[in-house]
Amino acid sequence: MASVTVLLSAMGLSDTSILKRLKITGPSIVIDQCDEEGRERVGNSLLIKTRERGLSRSRNMALREAAVSGAEYCIFCDNDVQYEDDYEKTIESAFRRNPDSDILVFFIERPERHEPVLKREGSLDRLHSMKIFSPEIAFRLSAIKRAGLRMDELFGAGAKYGMGEENIFLFDALKKGLKITYIPIKIASTLENESTWFKGYDREFFRNRGAGYYRRSKWMYPLLCLQFALRKRKLYRDQMGFGAALSAMAEGKKEYLSEKRYFLVGDCFSGTGPANATLALLAAMPLNTLYLKSRGKLSRAMEIMRKIPMSDAVIFSGHSRQNILGMKQAKKAGVPSVYIMHGAVEHENRINRVPDERMAADERQMMELADLILAVSPTFERWLKDNYLRYDGKIGHLTNGVDWSGFYVNHKRTEKGPISLLSVGGGMPRKRIIKICEAIEQLREKEGLDIRLDIAGDKGADSEEIDSYGFVVDHGLIGTVEMRALYASSRIYIQNSVFETFGLAPVEALLSGCDIIISRECGVRELFKDMEDNDVIDDTGDISEIGRKIAYILENGNNQRLLKSLDRESTGWEKRAAELCRILEDLKR
Repeated sequence: MASVTVLLSAMGLSDTSILKRLKITGPSIVIDQCDEEGRERVGNSLLIKTRERGLSRSRNMALREAAVSGAEYCIFCDNDVQYEDDYEKTIESAFRRNPDSDILVFFIERPERHEPVLKREGSLDRLHSMKIFSPEIAFRLSAIKRAGLRMDELFGAGAKYGMGEENIFLFDALKKGLKITYIPIKIASTLENESTWFKGYDREFFRNRGAGYYRRSKWMYPLLCLQFALRKRKLYRDQMGFGAALSAMAEGKKEYLSEKRYFLVGDCFSGTGPANATLALLAAMPLNTLYLKSRGKLSRAMEIMRKIPMSDAVIFSGHSRQNILGMKQAKKAGVPSVYIMHGAVEHENRINRVPDERMAADERQMMELADLILAVSPTFERWLKDNYLRYDGKIGHLTNGVDWSGFYVNHKRTEKGPISLLSVGGGMPRKRIIKICEAIEQLREKEGLDIRLDIAGDKGADSEEIDSYGFVVDHGLIGTVEMRALYASSRIYIQNSVFETFGLAPVEALLSGCDIIISRECGVRELFKDMEDNDVIDDTGDISEIGRKIAYILENGNNQRLLKSLDRESTGWEKRAAELCRILEDLKR
């Protein structure tokens, strides 16, 4: 039977005794907003202490941790919610009864509501969703993750607009096509607790309400404001008039519209490394971030031209000729532009023996037009500054992040048949896979090791020679599911690149349980705090060194040591998105 993970947001906890007070009996993730950082596992509960503030931010942190843990069902929780004894069974049974539902909303009794919103089990619409508060919301985590759904950190206690985050969450879910079902069964009651956000029907309250209504629905905004002002008139008339309430809500809408808004231009669809990085960055950016939705060349060009004037800054992620059009438009509109370079096309094409002068010229023009160039690692930043001296003053870096929720570590490998090694890059000479083949051939002949080398990636100049080795299994271009299966079945992942601006595959392999060996040229190397000599290939052409280090890692391993040296908090995409927003804010000035 699947368990329900409670996602509890709290402040200033001294220990985990709150779990007993709230009658939380199953697994839980507790985010404690306090004055220190740290994480501690107590039984089936994970306590995370953070200096970050904001209810929605803490809930998003809990969502990320739940994804890493592989949780199936989750429910939000506040520090004043006390569960019924059978809450886990009730929630699990409801999900089994509603296999097509992504979100289930239950009933929690509280001073202002003693009866369920709906008397019968059924779909929850937008209007009724406005009567829900966050601890009543349970969900299938896989559905939330698939839809890219999270709390809007501009809303909720401790944020700029101190209310409405759960209603926005439900509206967003409906917009994304998720199915929400209301279950009129009581699972908890609230304890007596002073509200941390409601201070009366003052101007700030109505300002927050107006911003929240507009964020939920532009077309419903006028009606929502009018109905609320009319329906609650008796409650606020001693503090302000009807017109003043509407005016304050309009003020909230205006203020929300003035929030910083960025435009991310880049491929999020193709499944390539840069596209996956762009998608992960977008998922961590503020929810009002604009992005490309069109796929056709003409429609993308029109979308770029339309959205740039609406933006405070535009980020071009990856190489594309349409970036040139966008960067020129940005200059005309006075909008700062940033070019995130995932690779050096001119240099890499030359190494791969497929020079392309048009692509090289486009790359140079993009570097010329951009107000700021961001390399995807400090290693790549140094290389760019050394090789493009004229742009030295506008080159920085935004290191690629790690999607900790995307892979799950599996240490229970059983060896049946050959020892399986893995490398990604196909036949590209830049990846130097041919040298891995030569090293393995020596190990097979001299050490008698039965080794198989799995390769994933497109054909290239080295493909014919690589495929001539009998121990090579060339899978070609494969999808995410197949790639994860390869990671899960491999002992060592090897990245022998002579030039690698970042290289996410070694991290994915590590998170999937592989040991890894990477070249000194990989930008991802700087994420690790505890790399030893045998983890790193100094000379990508030295087959004796490569073979020696393969033999050492087969014997000694490095997965757990390197995993522990990766700092989860600082390497996640959320930190990268926050860093980018700070860079854009400084650029705007």
